Amino acid sequence: MAENTRTFGTLYDAYKAGNLSRRDFINRAMALGIGFPVVAFLLRTADARAAAPDAGTLHIGSRMQDAPNEVPVVGAEGKTRGVDGELRLLQWQAPTMLSAHYSTGTKDFLAADLVTEPMMRYLPDGTLLPTLIKEVPSVENGLLAEDLKSVTFNLLEGIVWSDGEPFTAEDVVFTRNLILESVNTDSISVNYEVWKPVSSAEAVDELTVKMTFDEPNVNWYVPFTGGIYGPIYPKHYIEANGGVEVMLNNPIGTGPYKVDSFSPGDQVIYSANENFRFPDKPYFATVNLKGGGEASSAAQAVLQTGEWDHAWNLQVEPDILLNYEEGGQGRLVVVQGTSVERININFSDPNAEGPGGQRSYWEIPHPFLSDIEVRRAMNLAVNRDLIANEFY
Repeated sequence: MAENTRTFGTLYDAYKAGNLSRRDFINRAMALGIGFPVVAFLLRTADARAAAPDAGTLHIGSRMQDAPNEVPVVGAEGKTRGVDGELRLLQWQAPTMLSAHYSTGTKDFLAADLVTEPMMRYLPDGTLLPTLIKEVPSVENGLLAEDLKSVTFNLLEGIVWSDGEPFTAEDVVFTRNLILESVNTDSISVNYEVWKPVSSAEAVDELTVKMTFDEPNVNWYVPFTGGIYGPIYPKHYIEANGGVEVMLNNPIGTGPYKVDSFSPGDQVIYSANENFRFPDKPYFATVNLKGGGEASSAAQAVLQTGEWDHAWNLQVEPDILLNYEEGGQGRLVVVQGTSVERININFSDPNAEGPGGQRSYWEIPHPFLSDIEVRRAMNLAVNRDLIANEFY
């Protein structure tokens, strides 16, 4: 595998330098046993570098932020902590817990995201934003291994949990172990599979942590990034309160808010975290997140009457939404995201073999979906007009 990795690296360098065509790169990489998703991912990275040579340093995975630790500020210049009073959120799909690693859906990790934080976040264009670390690891800065089998994070100094205890590398190691060891408990973490490739975590010192993968990992950043997979949990708080269950209803974090009260399925009241590392943030002193009801009434309460500031996931007919918006007090914001709901069909060749005769679980042919005639029949059976016009 090590020899293949070196050969693949040579191929990739040749493609980036323009000495190898796209077709030849794909064919040779596949001949080495490199999976096509990895090949395609690296092609996009190289193409992005070629298209935007002045966009800043690129690393395998995604763009790095050019100015580490600068949080984007849009329309909030000059504001101070708490200046905007109360933020009123309607989340008609009410949260039932405040833990991303044990959530039952988007409704839960959205509510938790005001409290707990990951090592990095994504900006809308895919740029990685350092959150709890000094800089995004890359091969160029020496923090990401060239063979993609390990990554080192340098934590920011002076970060404390909302209870005042210091945030350290031990918390990061603890979070990794908590998630992966949950497989041996009655409540496995929903993020277990995402963190599973992280074979070990080591606290090199108080503010340095090294993560090692069981094999080269082009998506090395995924477990540590974003509010769904990446939140870091407080070791001292969980151990002092009998286990991770305390994070379900009464979490603490390094984020901008702390939980004052939580009624599962109903309401969460937050107040500003006085220990948050940015002295001028958050701009809202309190947050009132109200759950329950249904999408149409939530849309009306924001767009038409203005009783609430924001409502999420408005699965309502477009004509009704536009009617609420017209002459109302709110506006409809549509954001193109990555959470596209879809069905993945297994197109595996039942006669094919992977490298060394081994096949990944997603390459094993389905008992009947691998049959082209079955897929054609399913295609004919889909009522596309009904989906497009009536589904929501």
